[in-house]
Amino acid sequence: MQSFELIERGSQLNSYLLFISLLSLAFIAYARLSTPNALSLSWRRFLKTSRIESFGFDDEKMRPQTQALFFVNFYLSLNLCVYLFVSEFYTRTEAFLMSAVVVCAWVLFQSLIYRLVLFLVGQWKWSAAFAEVNRQVWSFTGLVFLALAFLWTINGQANNLINNTFILCSCLVYVWRIFKSWRIAQQANLEWYYLILYLCALEILPMLLVWRWFTS
Repeated sequence: MQSFELIERGSQLNSYLLFISLLSLAFIAYARLSTPNALSLSWRRFLKTSRIESFGFDDEKMRPQTQALFFVNFYLSLNLCVYLFVSEFYTRTEAFLMSAVVVCAWVLFQSLIYRLVLFLVGQWKWSAAFAEVNRQVWSFTGLVFLALAFLWTINGQANNLINNTFILCSCLVYVWRIFKSWRIAQQANLEWYYLILYLCALEILPMLLVWRWFTS
């Protein structure tokens, strides 16, 4: 009887997780209604490394409502992936709270840190360009995390291949975001020591501290 209850609760939890995945998929489907080429556009914007002056052209093609739906999908999908990843090490309640805190902190960190640097160096006019980098990265990676979360849910949480894929994708996306930000900083003609401050003190070091805390 006890084993039956455990199986039933696990099945119910997977149903909730699958519902959230389908909800994110519904947001993407609705986004395509307003912007039919939204999926291909998110991929092209993710790979975009051209000059800042051409960013406005992309913004005209992707409506703000579409961009908002992509962000909601990114937030929900990343929460699911983080929850499924940490649920192997913590209880369900702890994993839920940790995923919510980690994702919120991650989004706020990436949204505020470049603004702090630009404010300190007196280059606030470039904040829109750096914000565009975040939008480009979040829009496409949300689709990747959604696919991972869906596979994770239907195949069970204890899947080492999906675990490693999630870690690899997160690292690659983080490196690519840094590269895109570096290109923007170069185009803004920021001094090299400001770039070192941004990358080492405000990007790389905090991530190393978080990783050190998690692995310990």
